[in-house]
Amino acid sequence: MMLRVFGALLLPLCGWLTGDAFQQRTRERLCALEWSIRLLQRIRQEIAFRRADLTQLDAQLQREGLLETPAKPRALQALAPPKALSEAERACFAECMSGLGRTSAEQECERLDYYIARFQEFLQQAQQQAHARAGLPHRLGLAAGMVLAIFFF
Repeated sequence: MMLRVFGALLLPLCGWLTGDAFQQRTRERLCALEWSIRLLQRIRQEIAFRRADLTQLDAQLQREGLLETPAKPRALQALAPPKALSEAERACFAECMSGLGRTSAEQECERLDYYIARFQEFLQQAQQQAHARAGLPHRLGLAAGMVLAIFFF
């Protein structure tokens, strides 16, 4: 009997923790979007003012800590999008990065402005969704755990 009561108490806790995992994924996505915007703004700044070579720019971004130092050399154009982004956001990131270095500095800045604006829209939509769902995953997980506890008890 004691084991059944303990199990019934664990189910709501597991539900709560499942809701917390959903909240964590939302936070990771928001951080990934903010990082993407900072990265694109920094790249744009370097291209606009210094007209930096992409290889030098990659090294500069690694020194600043904005990019991780890869185990093997890679081109900035091949930079993988953060895993926390949605499928559409990852496709947009890959499209933006793969097109770097193919146009003049002025055109490159215009392209980056476009992608910065798109990522700002993605971020705004994600923030609105997160605000609308604030606390909901915890409550739903707790409720599901309670239902399961009642069902099994």
